[in-house]
Amino acid sequence: MGVLYHFSEVFESCQAETIWDISIPAKDIRKQLKQSLGVDYKSNQWVFTQLRRYEDEIGAKLFEKTKADGADSFDLMLHRHMIQFVQKQHLHVPQKIKVANGVYDKINSVSETADKRLSVLLGAGSTAYHIANIFLEKHRQSPCRFTLYTHNAGILPMLFSQHIDHRKISIVTAGGKLEPTTQTILGNADSIFPKQNIDFIVQGTSLVHKGNLYIESSQERKIKSAILHTYQGKKILVLTKHEFRGDPAPETEPYGTIMDYDYVIVPRSVHREAQKSYELLFLTYAQYFEPEILNWNYSILKVKKANN
Repeated sequence: MGVLYHFSEVFESCQAETIWDISIPAKDIRKQLKQSLGVDYKSNQWVFTQLRRYEDEIGAKLFEKTKADGADSFDLMLHRHMIQFVQKQHLHVPQKIKVANGVYDKINSVSETADKRLSVLLGAGSTAYHIANIFLEKHRQSPCRFTLYTHNAGILPMLFSQHIDHRKISIVTAGGKLEPTTQTILGNADSIFPKQNIDFIVQGTSLVHKGNLYIESSQERKIKSAILHTYQGKKILVLTKHEFRGDPAPETEPYGTIMDYDYVIVPRSVHREAQKSYELLFLTYAQYFEPEILNWNYSILKVKKANN
């Protein structure tokens, strides 16, 4: 994780347009790990061996060697084809954690009594992984109880953790309620979720283009559209801003627009002389937002509706 954080830090402070455009000398990574974590690796190859072991553990490729001048002299890049959930959750981690804290603070701000229970739908996407983790870290301190609805199978393992107080957080998955003791999904397969009136509905997206929202999977597109257009509740779109890029794939249909949401939560940008293209694209939407909370880590933006 320290290496992945370092990639995000380097990307945010340089002029590269994507995180895949940067390469970091292995010796610099060793230096960073020693400074930030106190871990002193004796060779560059040993760092790479440890990274390979982690990749084997999660069953996904994250890193690539490049510009190798010898067995112990090389640069490291992120693997370009990171499309699996377990890969995407490792991308832009600092930004996703900032957004996750913004989501939690926004939702938790409406709880006024210990007796209140809020329902929250966490949709698909890797940012939901970090949001779920924030809920699990902070739920004991909250005056509120939560019911988390999700069809995101990638976040289910952490919801079984032994340290969770299931009196304060109950879990409902697509099709039925999750029984924490037996880890069983108690079914109701006739609908995505047993109810369609949920306090907060939180979703991410892969691409924003001309205000439209796109996702690669056609099946996920249908689910996102159904949740966005048929469910009642405050709808929150979570973005890292890297979604503002290029054109959608040919014949790909949008499942909704930014204006379908009530709030957009994004990380606060690192100040630099020249802004990157995705940040400039994001700024073109400023007229559609009204800042509600500008934290030093995140921005909570209220979407201006036509009747406002």
